[in-house]
Amino acid sequence: MDKTSLSVLVIEDDYEDYILLRTYLAHAARTQFELTHVEHFDGAAKILVEKQFDAILCDYFLDGHTATDLFKHVKLIGVETPIVVLTGVAESELDDVLMQLGASDFIPKDELTTALLERSIRHAIERKRAEQQISQLIKRDPLTGLGNRLIFEEHAELAIARAKRNKTHLAIAFLDLDRFKNVNDTLGHHVGDLLLTLVGKRIQDTIRGSDFVARVGGDEFTLLLDEVQDLDSLNGIANKVLAQVSRHAVIDCKHLEVSASMGIALYPEQGSTVSELMRKADMALYECKKQESMRHYMVFSDSLQARLHKETRVENGLHRALLNDEFELHYQPIVSLDDYSIHGVEALIRWRLPDGNLLMPDDFIEEANRVGLIGDLGLWVLESACKQLRQWLDHGIQLSMSINVSPRHLRQAGFEEIVKEVVQKYQIPAGCLMLELTEEVFVDSGIASLYALTEIRKAGVGIAIDDFGTGYSSMRYLKSLPIDRIKIDRCFVSAHSDDSLSDPMITQAIVFLAEGLGLDLVAEGVETSSQALELAKQGCHKGQGYLFSKPQPQDVIFEMLKQKKLLVTR
Repeated sequence: MDKTSLSVLVIEDDYEDYILLRTYLAHAARTQFELTHVEHFDGAAKILVEKQFDAILCDYFLDGHTATDLFKHVKLIGVETPIVVLTGVAESELDDVLMQLGASDFIPKDELTTALLERSIRHAIERKRAEQQISQLIKRDPLTGLGNRLIFEEHAELAIARAKRNKTHLAIAFLDLDRFKNVNDTLGHHVGDLLLTLVGKRIQDTIRGSDFVARVGGDEFTLLLDEVQDLDSLNGIANKVLAQVSRHAVIDCKHLEVSASMGIALYPEQGSTVSELMRKADMALYECKKQESMRHYMVFSDSLQARLHKETRVENGLHRALLNDEFELHYQPIVSLDDYSIHGVEALIRWRLPDGNLLMPDDFIEEANRVGLIGDLGLWVLESACKQLRQWLDHGIQLSMSINVSPRHLRQAGFEEIVKEVVQKYQIPAGCLMLELTEEVFVDSGIASLYALTEIRKAGVGIAIDDFGTGYSSMRYLKSLPIDRIKIDRCFVSAHSDDSLSDPMITQAIVFLAEGLGLDLVAEGVETSSQALELAKQGCHKGQGYLFSKPQPQDVIFEMLKQKKLLVTR
């Protein structure tokens, strides 16, 4: 039987002990050991840089050093060779300490035998190989076979360290496919998976040998572009990658037109760490897709840098604001267009900064959504609005309270139970709370979200479609959705500078639609008495807008509610 050949570095300062080890290993039954002997730590440090071994046998005490020093050194130089430690000292706790440091095995010299040595070395090598295979699997994307975020960040950190030493430049790019969701929705996820695999291969075949590509999730890929000479060379690489990715594809007998967008950040101009460059590349990608640039890629810029500073301030401030209760609700009346009495209010979040300035939702909602705080904000609004509603009801004021719900908050696990608990906590009567969602939410949401809305309605909470007419309206889905109210978007009411309705034909059509479906109807953006009168004539009997009141703090609204009507000159 042929023996397996293994190279072993023996670090032993006692030559007689080395001869004993060599004798034992020479009699191994299944293995041919090729031994290299060094007597001191310094010799081991030098040879480990120059040569690779299958395993290391090391005496614990090494002429002023110990095996602990060896473990620190091999970790520093990146050597992953398994180490078996030998010692003549019987220390009961030394075994555990060495294993924690990374030893593959620990053998007292007075227990040595040929079989024990051979088995220990072979098992140490097999275990290390298994660990390395598992490590590689963990760092691989199972679909495309490319690296994942973990290994990409490791490569990028090494590349940045190298670029810093050599005073060179590199770039990190984010690339994702345009309209990829349509592929999954219309052709199925199996076609989407095949497309992702194809795109990954196209990128890998296009980039240079020094570059690296990984799939970090969904249809998003990251590219490490090493040793970028200047912007011209970067533009050349980006155009080449996008041209290859965007070639026509035939997948599962389906003809696909493929296109992609890319955001790029440069080292060292736009960041010195992997996380900083990845965030800026992601921002550039987002901006590129938003602008629908014909170039299909964008390099991070000074204007994006200014926005990043603002977003960072907002992000840090949002965490602080939630802890310090810096948010407040303002309320805008929902009014009868027949007698201007108040039917309800819409709760709108504001952020009161420590300096007293008030931020509007447009200044922070998008960032709260990006950093994952929108659910916490939504819960705060729900709790605060219901608490305020309870106080007004206790004063004998009957009205409904409307609050806005974000798509992410709706998709939060157990959302319906949260709403039910808050409604029960404040004893909100049926019909007094209304959740407002944009119509895109109903189109994009899955069965779980529709189930949540159905359960919420069972608890006596109404559901409204906000900004109606600007999304994907259709009679078919409106008839089947769990909704109670439609809110006509302001662009159909007051987009023009004159007193009349902006688009009376659209508003009339929406009125007929609401009547046919038996839905409550509210017009947003009512700014003039003429608009209010025309809407009422069309059959829309509730409105909301600056004609009646801007959003106001609760004490101002409370005085209006006590008067029961708004003092508006018709």
